[in-house]
Amino acid sequence: FRSMKIGTRIRESRERKTLSQSELARRLGVSQPAVSDWENGKTEPSVDNLRALAVELDVWFEWIVTGRGQRDFAPEVQEARGEYRVEREIPDDERYLQAVYRRLPPARREALLEFLKQWS
Repeated sequence: FRSMKIGTRIRESRERKTLSQSELARRLGVSQPAVSDWENGKTEPSVDNLRALAVELDVWFEWIVTGRGQRDFAPEVQEARGEYRVEREIPDDERYLQAVYRRLPPARREALLEFLKQWS
């Protein structure tokens, strides 16, 4: 795995989860061509997208980025390290909000968060 490129790690992990590029893109809030470009080595995902990929594909962040370390996310290993990850299906409306938020420039993100704080 160490000589494997990041795009190959993404593709193989996506296929292991039996996800199409379109479904993975929807879950991440990106376009299907973006996932294709990552897998084909044309571009690399941002750090935020790499984190999201690790979660969606149930792999460790270090592995998806570098190819080193353990590939498969194993709750018992995470628990032994004192790390916890909450697993739940995110509703479509929350995924949509997340996708919109990710596309906003930093100043707009701050403005949106301030607006939302008024409602909570």
